[in-house]
Amino acid sequence: MSLVLARYFSLRSPLLYIGLTIAVSLGASAYAWYDHLTAGGDSVAGNVAFVGDRLDGMTRDEVRALVIDRALDVLSREVTVGTPTGEVALQVNQVGFDYDIAATVDEALASRHQGGFVTQFQSWLATMTTTHQVRESITFDPEAARATLEALPQLLYTSPTEPGVAVDIHGVLGVRPGVAGSAANIDGLVAQLSSLDITSTTLGIEPETVSVPPQVGDDEAARLADDLNELTRGGVSLSAGGTVRQLNSRAIRQNLLAATVDGELVTSVNYPGLQTEIEALFPDPIGGSVPPTFEVDGENVSVLVPGFPSTVCCTPDTAAKIANAVLSEAKGPFLVNATPPNDPLLTEWFDGSHIVDQVSTFTTPHSCCENRVINIQRMADIVRGYYLLPGEIFSLNDFVGPRTTEKGFVPAGAIRSGRLTPEIGGGVSQFATTIFNAAYFAGLDFVEYQAHSLYFSRYPFGREATISSPAPDLVIKNTTAYPVLIWTSFTPTSITVSMYSTKNVEAEQVAVRSSKRNQCTYVETDRLRTYSDGSEVIDTFVALYRPADGIDCNGNQIPT
Repeated sequence: MSLVLARYFSLRSPLLYIGLTIAVSLGASAYAWYDHLTAGGDSVAGNVAFVGDRLDGMTRDEVRALVIDRALDVLSREVTVGTPTGEVALQVNQVGFDYDIAATVDEALASRHQGGFVTQFQSWLATMTTTHQVRESITFDPEAARATLEALPQLLYTSPTEPGVAVDIHGVLGVRPGVAGSAANIDGLVAQLSSLDITSTTLGIEPETVSVPPQVGDDEAARLADDLNELTRGGVSLSAGGTVRQLNSRAIRQNLLAATVDGELVTSVNYPGLQTEIEALFPDPIGGSVPPTFEVDGENVSVLVPGFPSTVCCTPDTAAKIANAVLSEAKGPFLVNATPPNDPLLTEWFDGSHIVDQVSTFTTPHSCCENRVINIQRMADIVRGYYLLPGEIFSLNDFVGPRTTEKGFVPAGAIRSGRLTPEIGGGVSQFATTIFNAAYFAGLDFVEYQAHSLYFSRYPFGREATISSPAPDLVIKNTTAYPVLIWTSFTPTSITVSMYSTKNVEAEQVAVRSSKRNQCTYVETDRLRTYSDGSEVIDTFVALYRPADGIDCNGNQIPT
């Protein structure tokens, strides 16, 4: 029996091995097919690739990590946009592209698991011979791309010039034509982007150039110019400080502009230019200044009430006020308001804060109780408190005016034609000499002065001044950097003029020279002024004294 069996198996051993092999293969295939069916959605099927990487058997998380890296790489790539001035580089995620990571991961996990039983079996069998490539899920949003491109200033090559209005040589408003601009064709660029394969390494698009017309037409500008010419015909009348001036139509029109706002042509105004035109009509102050008032006690001075400078034309809103009225078809005349000058230094000068030092004082004596003393003291009362600003001129004749009985002056001796003669206001030359010397030592300049023709011993020899109406006059100029307060005081036997300021100059008499001019005496007096910056100035004053009352330099009688 054993021999029979042994023979039997020996005859059939190749078939047995073949059968066993087939059985094992079928078992393995059945297990692989079963594994494929049960693994659907949890891991990637066999022979599946993603951008060159095999995903066989990877879990969802493993695939997701790989896809995220790929998305970051793709979305950071640049696409170049050509322009006339050079290329503009943008990341693809700025021009509407996005990478759908979840969809791509789902695509990888679903590979070879899609369709019915037969389809999946066929796909499974294909793993033996073919590799399945996972499709990347990339989206493009044309509206997002358009928004980015429209915001690029480089794609507007030349801006359109909107039409406007301008004054011609005749002072009439006419049309300033609009000019079309040029830009990239955004629609064409979006179309080019939509067909780009952003997974490639080189990305670029080239736009076409299109014309960009103005928002409004020249005909609209012509209608506006006609309307404005009619509104400004004849100009307008302006009134400031009681003075009426005419602002002509050209002055208004050359400051009218046209601006395009939300697709509509509207009128705008060059307010600074119009303000300048209005102020030029009223160049002088249109309101009086008020000097500060002071209290003086010897060398000490204090401000009682600050002053303020003259008002000028015009308040800052004047141009807007006039323009709005004209454009609203108002006819005028229009009142122009004054304003304080925009000058901080001038404001300081008028607040009295620079009057801190007694910079000079001078006294001359006289006999008591004469008529001439009444006139001297009356002159002192009028001049007391005069406030002389830097650069200003003080004329004694102009400020006091004619000496009349109505002003409180009385008859007294005065020099006329080299003789002492009684007249109303006589004797006030002593006040002129006193203020002359106070100004001399305050370092002020003299625009006009004249010494007496006869020397009086109560005055400094060669350093004095006379005054009469209408001439000679005593005219002083403040050439210092600060205002000067002129203050007068008197006793029954003397007159004093003091000057107060911020001291910045020292003045002293340094020489006196006298010589004969026939029978007259010619005197020269030198003054040295030393300023706070160390600079020095010497000026010379002259006097010519006759030999006696009524006698000229040749010894002859002066005709009466």
